[in-house]
Amino acid sequence: MRGLVIWGSGGHSRVVADTAQAMNVFDRTVFHDDDPAIATPSIPQLLAAGFGEFIIAIGSNSSRALRFDEALQVGLSAATCIHPTAWISPHAAIGAGTVVMARAVVQSNARIGRNCIINTGAIIEHDCVIRDHSHLSPSVTLGGAVTVGQYVHIGIGAIALPGARIGDRSVIGAGAVVLREIPADATAIGVPARIRPK
Repeated sequence: MRGLVIWGSGGHSRVVADTAQAMNVFDRTVFHDDDPAIATPSIPQLLAAGFGEFIIAIGSNSSRALRFDEALQVGLSAATCIHPTAWISPHAAIGAGTVVMARAVVQSNARIGRNCIINTGAIIEHDCVIRDHSHLSPSVTLGGAVTVGQYVHIGIGAIALPGARIGDRSVIGAGAVVLREIPADATAIGVPARIRPK
C-alpha cells in the first residue's frame, strides 16, 4: 500500500491532492499542516499509520525546502506527482518531490530538480535545467536550453527565450519576457524583463 502525506492544507495542497488522485497509484492520502490551529495528524502519527511518502504542498520556495528536508530527516520518502494529462518526454528527468500539474509539457533532455512546482499548463522545452525548490506558475513557457536556478519563482504567463539564464532566488513577474540573463537575488518585470531596483 502507498500512503501519501500532503504537507500543507491551503489551496495549492488541494490541487496537489487532485493530481495525486488522478495518478491512481496512492491507496490513501492525508493532509498534514504545521499550524496548531488546524487539526491534522502529526508526522509520528502518520508514520505509525503506515504513511511512507510525502509531497510538500507549499507555494513559498524557502518554506517548501525547509519542510522537504524535515520530512526526509524523519524517515518519509519524497514522492513525485505527475498529472496524467501532463506530457513528459521519456528522455527528461524529474527530481523527487516535484509536482507536475495538468497539461504541463516537459520536453526531451529537460532536467528538473527536487521539490519543484511545475504548475498547470507550463511548457519546458528541450535541454532546460530547473534546479531544486523552484516554482513555475501556470502557463510559464521556457524556450530550449533555459537554465533556472534554485529557489526561483516565475510568475503566471512569463516567458524565457531560448538560452536564457535565471539566477538563484530570483523572481520573474507575471507576463515578463526574459531575453538573456537575470542575476541571482533579482526581481525582474516587464517586456522585456528588467530588474526592479531594490
